Amino acid sequence: MTSSASPRYDGIVSLVFVVVIGLAIVFLIDANPNTLRARLGGDLPVIPIAWVLIASLVVITSAGADLLVRSHPEMQTRMLPTLNLGFTKIEFAPGFWILPSFSIIGSFAFFRLFNASLPGIAFAIALAAAGGLLLIVLVAQYYALSRDADMAQIGRLVLQAITYFLAFGSFSAVYYTGFRTLYSAALIGAAGMLLAYEILQWTSRKQWLLLSFLVGLALGEANWALNYWPTTFLLGGILLLVLFYVAVNILSHYTLGSLRRAILVEYGVIGVLGLVVVTLASALA
Repeated sequence: MTSSASPRYDGIVSLVFVVVIGLAIVFLIDANPNTLRARLGGDLPVIPIAWVLIASLVVITSAGADLLVRSHPEMQTRMLPTLNLGFTKIEFAPGFWILPSFSIIGSFAFFRLFNASLPGIAFAIALAAAGGLLLIVLVAQYYALSRDADMAQIGRLVLQAITYFLAFGSFSAVYYTGFRTLYSAALIGAAGMLLAYEILQWTSRKQWLLLSFLVGLALGEANWALNYWPTTFLLGGILLLVLFYVAVNILSHYTLGSLRRAILVEYGVIGVLGLVVVTLASALA
């Protein structure tokens, strides 16, 4: 590979450093019980100021990830969404914002659940997870665009593995909150749709958004049913992850034109086994 096709490690490390410092500040603020919280009234969830700061970090990270990935030569041949401001046009690559953003959101949402029982340890693990995942994602996204088929395949497999990891963390964190179904299903559905889009965007067809929406809708409906099942948030997150894994892989085979009865049976068995294992674990918990 030529040097022009190598990631800009200086920019990647700088962005990761900024995110880790920012996330450390957010954790310190969130640990204070007297921190400002937005109460929207009614039964709407209370929004801690920490989530506003997380949103700011997500914006910074998305902008940085966009600039880094658009420096890849292959991006010059891609049709990207364009914002026409009249005097100038701005191209952006929203498909490459998802995993960098969830590296922050998922790490914060999941590990903050353990901050009371594991003070300090959860804080350190969250920072390491967010920084490490973001670093790997930014590098893997770059190499996933490589003209070298083997290199691109490795990059995409790494991104898929991280997507499943972040899906589990995000689903578990929402399940833990105990929000009423209207809100928890919307959050899980939105997370599922975005993470499904992350995987499906590497396939050959252009139905990514519709298929991703179907995955999110299915997960939202599954969460509605799970709200009537008393189980731990970790087991709830695992079951939602299994459903996500099965749905995304079936749709991936569909988009590639390789969906066969044997594949449907295979993923059907995986889904049933996952349900059985989680049910037994829930009964023993």
